[in-house]
Amino acid sequence: MSIGSYKCKILLLWCSPGFGVVDIWLPVIKKLKEKENIKIYFIFPESSSLLLENKNSDLFNIAEQFLDKVVYRGYSGRWFVASTLIEARTEIKFSSLDRKIEIFSIRLLYGKGSKYFFLKALGKYISIISKYFIRIKENIGNQVPYDFSLLNDVDGILCDIVKEGKSTNKELRNECKNILRFSMFHAMGAIWATPSFTCKEAIEKRSDVIVYSMSHLEESGYKKCFGILKENIIHAGIPRHDDDWIKFICNKAATVEGDLFDLFVFVIGRPASSLIPPERKKKTLRDMYNVICIEHQLKLVIKLHPKESLDGIDGDIYRDALGLENYGKNWVFSDRHPFVLGKEAIFCVSFFSGVVKDMLALNKPTIEYLDLSGLALHDNKESLRDECGKPVFQYRYANLVLGADSRKDLECHVEMILNHYKEVTFPLYLKYKEYYSPFNGSSKMVANDIYKRITI
Repeated sequence: MSIGSYKCKILLLWCSPGFGVVDIWLPVIKKLKEKENIKIYFIFPESSSLLLENKNSDLFNIAEQFLDKVVYRGYSGRWFVASTLIEARTEIKFSSLDRKIEIFSIRLLYGKGSKYFFLKALGKYISIISKYFIRIKENIGNQVPYDFSLLNDVDGILCDIVKEGKSTNKELRNECKNILRFSMFHAMGAIWATPSFTCKEAIEKRSDVIVYSMSHLEESGYKKCFGILKENIIHAGIPRHDDDWIKFICNKAATVEGDLFDLFVFVIGRPASSLIPPERKKKTLRDMYNVICIEHQLKLVIKLHPKESLDGIDGDIYRDALGLENYGKNWVFSDRHPFVLGKEAIFCVSFFSGVVKDMLALNKPTIEYLDLSGLALHDNKESLRDECGKPVFQYRYANLVLGADSRKDLECHVEMILNHYKEVTFPLYLKYKEYYSPFNGSSKMVANDIYKRITI
């Protein structure tokens, strides 16, 4: 296949662990698509990735502009191809009943009952039967199968090498053994402080990966824990923080109908889990409501995490904690891109999220309200600790957020932000600059480097 006298170059965006990879790579993809002979195929090894991202979100709709094909795995385990994200999402055959059956079989296979042979065997049997019926639905739906031999035409893979080892990626790892990888971390974090980058033993070196690191602090972890050669680690800053990308996102989002509140706080969602059990999440949201909405007469705009479902436990928590009767009056959900919400917000509140780094690019402070004390999985001898000895995650450890463990902490931080905004924000922004050394034009630099390597 060619355009003019040039052979078309095909790049595969390996979307594992999900849309976070899309979000990170889109600024670079936009620059690559400005070149005449580049095609981009999105490939999703996990079917849930397409369903978790809201089809009305800014990210979903902007991503549609920059892809040429979508390759995705159906819930039967087979691979299919579609022309657009919305087409692929529509074609995936997986009902709410299928979801309940899947959860039940997983509990039997891997939960407490798995120690009983009969229950484990029953879980395996249910899973096989469920996939059989999904396969029938896929056949009826006339989905287009994908021929993996076509991957031989791929010139490079855009990915996050940190997630390459996931079990769901085994098939792709085998099929793409000899294809050059270009890697950026899928989220916005101080990853040098995470277990993935603090391994005890070095792994075998590999020369098939080019890493575009966000921070110089990541280099030792990439070399030791992922075998990346020093000469293949290129400091790229943060492409998604380029001025022209942020402007592009905000201009695109400006065409979306619906107004935000005049004065609001941006709440960055997180599903209830081991790090924020349901009762703690409910209490945290009530504190946010009482301090921000009642005491300071401000509003809340919440962007859900892709894994938060309004039809499940998280939806119930939001409605119970904030009051369904108050929806639209002083709190709402939004599908807008975080850059749009962050630019308009007074400040931000998170449970735990890499979006806080995006907010620092906009010079907006975030209060991370998360109490890990007493949670065995996160309050142990391996835990990161703040200066007071409290268990914390990477963003508080790196002083990129204002940490809050209680309502009193939250009240203090809100007061300081509202009354001493510059004094509060400046130290956080300095840490962001110190760690990441961001520079404008990062996405163009990465795109040019990739283009040069695949056209040699």
